[in-house]
Amino acid sequence: MAAVPNRRILSVSQVNRLVAGMLSEYFSDIWVVGEISNLKFYPSGHIYLSLNDEESQLAAVCFRDSAKKLRFKLEDGLLVIAHGRLEVYVPNGKYQIVLDVIEPKGLGTLQQAFEQLKRKLQREGLFDEARKRPLPRLPKVVGIVTSPAGAAIHDMIKTLRLHKAHLTVLFYPVAVQGDGAAEQIAEAIQELNRRSDVEVIIIGRGGGSFEDLWPFNEEVVARAIASSRVPVVTGIGHEVDFTIADFVADYRAATPTAAAQTVARGWQELADRFRQLAEKMFTFMQEWLFDYEQRIEELSGHRGFELVSRRVSEIGYQVRVWEGMLTGTFLTLFRTLNERLNSSFFRLNRQNPVTRVKSAAIRLSEFNVRMERVISTAKNHWHTQLGALTAGLQALSPLASLARGYAICLKPDGSLVKSTDQVKIGEAVVVRVVDGRLVCEVNERIKGG
Repeated sequence: MAAVPNRRILSVSQVNRLVAGMLSEYFSDIWVVGEISNLKFYPSGHIYLSLNDEESQLAAVCFRDSAKKLRFKLEDGLLVIAHGRLEVYVPNGKYQIVLDVIEPKGLGTLQQAFEQLKRKLQREGLFDEARKRPLPRLPKVVGIVTSPAGAAIHDMIKTLRLHKAHLTVLFYPVAVQGDGAAEQIAEAIQELNRRSDVEVIIIGRGGGSFEDLWPFNEEVVARAIASSRVPVVTGIGHEVDFTIADFVADYRAATPTAAAQTVARGWQELADRFRQLAEKMFTFMQEWLFDYEQRIEELSGHRGFELVSRRVSEIGYQVRVWEGMLTGTFLTLFRTLNERLNSSFFRLNRQNPVTRVKSAAIRLSEFNVRMERVISTAKNHWHTQLGALTAGLQALSPLASLARGYAICLKPDGSLVKSTDQVKIGEAVVVRVVDGRLVCEVNERIKGG
């Protein structure tokens, strides 16, 4: 009879522990790809799920500490690549993989989280255009949320100054990347909303990688923007960069500089409008002065004024002739008197009678008085005549007539209308009054006064 070999009999627990040891030794660092199913989230923070392919299923668990590090939300049907270790749960002999890293397959972790949050907020209506508010036309107080160390704050303030924005800037410095940045940004938005004078908020930062811009993709920032009582303008990264904050904001600008330009646009347009009005006013005044100068020049060259000027010149010449004649007459008279006086003195000296000399001196004195009276009367007469001529000249002036309510009627070519026969019915005439011209049309010709 053959001998029966010694058998090693193990308990169920021992078998499970041996398997657990082997799995721990040979499967402590493995990567596995599969589709998530049977996903369950527990209040403790642990996540239980299954990883599936076309033929098999593998139980998996992600404990609380590892679950907290996930940047996206797990969903049934999501294809993932996971890292972990295999272990056996001894009481029931089932083995599972304990996961510490889970990444979406074919899409980066952050990109997956971005798409998930985007879909979630879009379903809630946070991206709807209907809920977005118009920006204030001329804001007087603007809050800016950005890093104090970056170039964005300097670019925005410089842009506001260049666009002549007469406003007050409330700068709230925050971190714009790294851990805790999203919470700081959200807190800044809430703090600025507590102020009653803030009319618009700008959230900005310069360009960077997708990871650098991640704080602006956090849900806490999106919620803070959505709950803001004042409009929010984002200027994050470059033209091609889009964040969740951009979708929720009331206005998305391509860069921080563009965001500042958008806020200051009303002030710039107001300054441009003032400049245009000033230029129009200056141009109008130039044209008005030029037209007035042309009218004066045209009027001064009119034939009527030329006739007046010629008449004035003639009268002035006549006055000068009369003045010369009068002066010559007086000089001749004075010379005659002087000669007669000299002759009398000569005769007196020849005769030398004292009484005759005294008598002649008395007569001479009387004669001088009469001559002075005659000369004074003649001068007054000529002055009166000159004043009458001057008054007549002024009465002849067309301007004096115009000032008294008269007018001068001219044809379009400038010729003076003296008779009703010079114009035709329907013909246009220019009526010159004291302060301008009237363009009229002849409707009827009436003879007589």
